[in-house]
Amino acid sequence: MSIQFPAGPAAVSGRKSVVMLAALLGLVLLAPSRAADALTRANKVSSQPCAVPAPAPAAAPSGLTLSGSLPLTGCIQLAVSGAVATPVTITELVAGEPASVPVATVVPQNGAGALAAGLPWSCSRTSRTFQATETAPDGSQQTSTVTVKTPNCAGRLTVSIPATRLHRGYPLLLAVRDRWHLGGLTVRVCQPGTPRGACPALLLKPGRVASVLRIRLLRAGTPVLTIYDEYQRIRRRLRVFDSVPLLLATGDSEMQVLDELIGSDLGGRDGVRVVGDAKQSTAISSPFFFNWPAHAVAQVNDTHPDIVAMFLGGNEGFRLGNAECCGADWSREYANRVAGMMRVYLQGGVAAVYWFLIPTPRSEPFVRVMRAVNWGIEMAAARFKHGVHVFDLRQVFSPGGRYLSSMGYGRSTITVHESDGFHLSASADVIVAHMFVARLRRDGLIP
Repeated sequence: MSIQFPAGPAAVSGRKSVVMLAALLGLVLLAPSRAADALTRANKVSSQPCAVPAPAPAAAPSGLTLSGSLPLTGCIQLAVSGAVATPVTITELVAGEPASVPVATVVPQNGAGALAAGLPWSCSRTSRTFQATETAPDGSQQTSTVTVKTPNCAGRLTVSIPATRLHRGYPLLLAVRDRWHLGGLTVRVCQPGTPRGACPALLLKPGRVASVLRIRLLRAGTPVLTIYDEYQRIRRRLRVFDSVPLLLATGDSEMQVLDELIGSDLGGRDGVRVVGDAKQSTAISSPFFFNWPAHAVAQVNDTHPDIVAMFLGGNEGFRLGNAECCGADWSREYANRVAGMMRVYLQGGVAAVYWFLIPTPRSEPFVRVMRAVNWGIEMAAARFKHGVHVFDLRQVFSPGGRYLSSMGYGRSTITVHESDGFHLSASADVIVAHMFVARLRRDGLIP
């Protein structure tokens, strides 16, 4: 019997308890042995077990039958049926090994049983033969074999590079995913200028979450990045600018002062150039006074920013289309306009956009407006998979939605808001600037 790897990724089911399935299916896993160690060496894959669903019941065959399937990406399921004795031993026939390598012992119920935890695929062997053996009450033995074919590791890795503009001397966050979700592979990343043997290494984590490696770009121009393990080599040509990134700090009066503080934090070691463009008393919902969507287009055409920091919303609350502020319809209309501006600032994916959420103000009418504004911003940002970020100040300056007049910071107590109960104080702005620069560093946009 030969099982071929199915086209397309397999659907993933929830992880089931290995212990419960073992009890249900009568599985007894073998204790570690030298033979089991040989199997691990032959597999050259993660030791992470892969949980597989139990096979569907099938008509009992006339004799012992071992079947194999690939119910999930990265996992082999083995099942026995037609057994007349118990237990049934499953082994793997490994080329170069003097004897078959034990896999598990199954205690069939009504002649059938299966592995509770699937076997991980192997990078070194794509065709694997397993054998089931039982000893009947009269002392005779029955055996059944199955060959399972899995893909090789040549296409196992996928690499994602952010579309943001890259600059010499600045970080690049490289996301590497394992299509098999098993992890355990060591991946190296080399760029021109890296000394031989000094390419940083990344150990892939099991699961669907990407493993991320942070490197500093050494050369401007169009260097080729090489990502490889012992089975696969991927090359990506980059476009790296020989300049510092430009950050556009924009918005209404909430960005005034803050833009200078951000520039002060970024103007030293990090060397990011900050352009401030705060428009006092403006709002997206009052285009008759100032047209923010049109201004966003002009800003991009003039500066082509690498990073956009937007803090806007204190003057909102005007009617949007047929929607009066500040219900769900108004927030949806606001989200439409915000999303349009986000798309402009994103510039086809080459920039990073950070839109600030507004802490709870003191006045209840303002609270209602700011709640609708923040909801609209979050709805807008959710439309983008990459490049657009919500920078939430509420968790620090209005935890639990409460208005704060003062808060502890280090060994001091600072005033959070200005006397109007809305704008953040200069002391709070210092904290915001530090928080934002730390976020840029965490996101890999600055060293």
